[in-house]
Amino acid sequence: MNTTSIRIIGGRNKSYRIVFKASPNLRPTSDRAKETLFSWLQFEMQDKACLDLFSGTGSLGFEALSRGAAHVTFVEKDKGLFKNILKNIRKLEYETKTEIACSAAIKWMQNNKRKFDIIFLDPPFDQVNYESLLSNIKMQDILATDGKIYLETDKRAEIMLSQKQKVLKDKTIGDVRLMILQ
Repeated sequence: MNTTSIRIIGGRNKSYRIVFKASPNLRPTSDRAKETLFSWLQFEMQDKACLDLFSGTGSLGFEALSRGAAHVTFVEKDKGLFKNILKNIRKLEYETKTEIACSAAIKWMQNNKRKFDIIFLDPPFDQVNYESLLSNIKMQDILATDGKIYLETDKRAEIMLSQKQKVLKDKTIGDVRLMILQ
């Protein structure tokens, strides 16, 4: 089994390594992208409810918890990755601050009743329709009134936002585009 790891870059769990099985379908958020994202949100993370949709390794959710988020819901459909997130939740003792679902994102949203202050969206680039995904988030009413969405896409992806969606931050790092939407 070929394993690799990524680290939590800030907060109480800084330098903790999340070990996971390497996979060609898995593209964890780079340290540089996480540094950008969490510098954008550094004063907004404390006591927030976050959703890590398409969790993968769970790195964005764990980074949020490490930096003071009150709660993170992880949603990941791959059973192996789901079990790995669960293992890290236990190791980091976040059982009371987390919820985890092994489910496809759209299906999970249809049954969710919770609202989130921050939603992390880092789906497999070639397997998602961003407009449909953002529309589903609005339709299911899961973003809190002043909530924000972090969206990570391939830099070449064309995304049509609705008139009500506002881009607060936008940056390209290598082949990846990072955005904060409201």
